[in-house]
Amino acid sequence: MSRFLIYLIIIIIYCVQAIKAKGIIKRATKHVEIVENAYLLKFSMPPSYKDDNKKRNVIKQHEYFYDEIKKKGLNITIRYEFHELINAITFEAKDDDLKSIVEINGVQSVEPVQKHRIPPISFNMIKSKYTQMIFDKRDWTTNTPLNLTKEANLNTIHKMIGVDLVHKQFGYYGKGIKVGVIDTGIDYLHPALGGCFGPGCKVEYGYNYLENTWNPRDICFGHGTHIAGIIGANDSMHSGFIGIAPQITFGAYRVMNCNGKGEGDVIMTALQRAKDDGMNIINLSLGGNGWAVNPLSEMADALTKYGIIVVTANGNYGTEGIFESGGTLLGRETIAVASIENTHYLSFKAYDVSDKNFSIDYVTVTARAFAFPSAKIEIFPDHICPENFMIYENKVVIVNLETSPLSCPWLGILQIINAKAILIIIRNDSLGPTIANFNNEKIKIPIATINLITAQLIKERKKKNNDLEFDFSEKIGHVLPNPLGYSMSYYSSWGLSNLLDIKEIVTPGGMIFSTYPVHLGSYAQLSGSSMSTACVAGALALYMEANPSKNSRHARDMLTIYANPIYDMKNKEKASVLQQGTGLINVYNSIISSTLITPTKILLYDKSFSYKYLDIHNNGKRVITYILKHYPAISVNGYNGTRSIRTNYMKFNHSAAIVKFVKDKVTVQPGSSVRTYFTISSPKDLIEQGWFYSGFIQVKPIEQSAIAVTIPYAGFAGDIKSLPILGQPEFPQLRKSNKIISSNTTTPTIFTMENSKNRPIITMVISTPTKLLLIYALNSDKKIIGRINLYLVGVTSYLAKTRFNQILYYEWNGDIVDLENKKNGFKSYFDVGIYYLKISALKMFGNILNESDWESWISPPIKIQRKK
Repeated sequence: MSRFLIYLIIIIIYCVQAIKAKGIIKRATKHVEIVENAYLLKFSMPPSYKDDNKKRNVIKQHEYFYDEIKKKGLNITIRYEFHELINAITFEAKDDDLKSIVEINGVQSVEPVQKHRIPPISFNMIKSKYTQMIFDKRDWTTNTPLNLTKEANLNTIHKMIGVDLVHKQFGYYGKGIKVGVIDTGIDYLHPALGGCFGPGCKVEYGYNYLENTWNPRDICFGHGTHIAGIIGANDSMHSGFIGIAPQITFGAYRVMNCNGKGEGDVIMTALQRAKDDGMNIINLSLGGNGWAVNPLSEMADALTKYGIIVVTANGNYGTEGIFESGGTLLGRETIAVASIENTHYLSFKAYDVSDKNFSIDYVTVTARAFAFPSAKIEIFPDHICPENFMIYENKVVIVNLETSPLSCPWLGILQIINAKAILIIIRNDSLGPTIANFNNEKIKIPIATINLITAQLIKERKKKNNDLEFDFSEKIGHVLPNPLGYSMSYYSSWGLSNLLDIKEIVTPGGMIFSTYPVHLGSYAQLSGSSMSTACVAGALALYMEANPSKNSRHARDMLTIYANPIYDMKNKEKASVLQQGTGLINVYNSIISSTLITPTKILLYDKSFSYKYLDIHNNGKRVITYILKHYPAISVNGYNGTRSIRTNYMKFNHSAAIVKFVKDKVTVQPGSSVRTYFTISSPKDLIEQGWFYSGFIQVKPIEQSAIAVTIPYAGFAGDIKSLPILGQPEFPQLRKSNKIISSNTTTPTIFTMENSKNRPIITMVISTPTKLLLIYALNSDKKIIGRINLYLVGVTSYLAKTRFNQILYYEWNGDIVDLENKKNGFKSYFDVGIYYLKISALKMFGNILNESDWESWISPPIKIQRKK
């Protein structure tokens, strides 16, 4: 047996808890933000669920733990207890006490309490000094009435997903269904959301966990109020806007602060309360790292035992390439939702003062026109930071986010010198509208977006007339067709999940009008997968009202399999399953259909030839004959050979899998099921590393007007273990202070170890998700002599892929876990001498005991020369 395998076995014995539960982590890396000195402890006994006897045993286990804590003389503060959906507690304690806590009988694992956030939309936006500046308040948020053209329709998403037909033909509006929104709260004082809180109100249930009060009102961020409006608002008497299920009852659970962040155990407590309040559906839009191994996922899956379904956002990192399915709740039973663009959007017009025949359309988050009547126009230069900003005073300034220098604090300066407003171009490759979701309380300047074509037309006029001025006096909103309607949103995250799962469906999330806190203007037009999540929550409410006897899993499956695949207009092929899952839902088709097919998705992993089956369930009252067809999707490659790449550099290929049906025509009797078999072979010409292929199996009743069922599949062409993890040869890097040590050097770099400037620093990227990462210390002969205690410096298990601007950072203080001579992780202090550091990352689906299933890197030589 090799020395490497011997050490692996020792490591498995020693750090089984680290592998299971991310270990005991002292501080966060850039991957994970944690609550300082707060920990989540899972017990060995399973949760009680609905069993009272089990609950008594779980409580006894907790009591035993508390007794042991007292016996050991440890001082901990309990934050929350959990018995039913997960057997755990969260507590605050000193770092020095953690080892003693882990050793108590019945403790399965300890990990830090993580912070979570609402998924941001990733712009190529400056990280400028404006975030540290203090500005005088400039109140530009208007509460003026929403003025629209007579023909304006704010409910266009209803037609996109079949809601209009459900309302019109069946009269289903979500009556009797309870939807919990775990978010920033809901502004229940909004007339469209009932105007009150408590029994008999539209928002009947809820709690404010940030202030420990019964008042869950959304007072700042606005996200929860916008979500609630999409799900179930009713403003038919004023703006004409109504939610998807306007007769539902809400539970509002305020867990996110004014920055859109919340603590993990607080969210867990809200899940428990939502269950206790009788919610049927829970909407929870959170960002995450793509691993389903976390307490929130465990609780979300457990909720299905009570008939509750959890809907979560798939993430807004669509520019960052594959493996970005970022929902925190990527459990087996949850629904993760991606985003497509609305067919219409709300915009406002401005006119050239010298030529009223020329107008532009601009889009605001506030769903209101600029308040000022007119302003002169200035163009912010590309790629440089102007020396003189005063030329922008009292002007409307056009800024291109993709060409503005990252180091230029233009936003802060434009506020200081009192520019009137900013017209932003977010993406140069977009012909349609976009939204600038600048959620920062320090941003007081009016901001709107225009597309690149509009900006170019303005620039041409500016060249002819340097005093170009626009009339902004028209305050009427126009609902315009979106040329990008029905296309995937550029920000919508690509999959697959880190376990190669398909997640899951798409709904409109781009350019969505909805309610907003009253004191912030009452309405807003926003974009994001959170808005898509709300669409699914509302659609599920309609389905549950129509099918009260069906369980939550049935509702999820029926909504999923009647989705329609989205077409990729750029590549002229069906969009990849990695991007869209099954496709765009149609709740009307789900309600009127009687065919159910399982499984609802086919996971191929990296098998080049796979024998699969589908069970076709005919729940109708007549014999149905089905035709099976294969529809391939575009194949994608998110790697450049050594690293993962951003979406705009990804490669696409029309090569398709070969699908052969044993029978392509199947007849099923009413109330019966038939299993049908087929094979899927990966495309033969995708021989380059990194290709994912996908497509759809369509099962359609033979009648011409019948509704088809769609089952997605996705696989990897080649060996999944071939995907690069560590980004070699550019990364990893050994550094001394800010200096990068060449990987080719044979001359040892001297480290005195006295402070951070004189300690070895390793920087790395993760190009493919890895379940476990370890760093070893090697002697001068490159033999393993110990392992760096990484779980005391950062997250080292269940690592997500790093994004474009992320680098992981590990500083070594010279301590190791001596695995041969010391028991249970006692530290050894390194003597003067020559050493190396070795990084080992477990390949996807790798065997921990198979040396070839690890990708490794060895540092340049390190000379420890301590000062006396």
